[in-house]
Amino acid sequence: YDWDYYGCTGTKPPSSGDYYPNWTGAASSSSSSSSSCLNDEKMPTYMLNSPTWYLSSTLKGCCEKHFNFDFHNCMGTEAQGTNKWYVKYDAYTCVQDCVGAPPCGGIAESWDEVFGDKKECCDEKMW
Repeated sequence: YDWDYYGCTGTKPPSSGDYYPNWTGAASSSSSSSSSCLNDEKMPTYMLNSPTWYLSSTLKGCCEKHFNFDFHNCMGTEAQGTNKWYVKYDAYTCVQDCVGAPPCGGIAESWDEVFGDKKECCDEKMW
């Protein structure tokens, strides 16, 4: 039963200290986010059977692989803006990737295309 060796034998491999995705939605004791990676050696057996896919040697690697959409929460860090410009479609304008008063429009999402200045953003994206 190579596909479920640890389940079959009722054993676990030697401790590796690897990080694994916490799919349960329960935050770890050190994180308030449900997008988290843990390294508490309590990963489910199915993750042990496919370590290349599920396990990462670093917190950053685990967060990038499994929670890229919520990377900063997974890492326990605050997102930092780039001060570049992106389209805020619901406001019909380009805003700056930063937190604070306008022209800041909040932190750009990973899928937002950013530009060096407002004119370039408007020229490229506003029609």
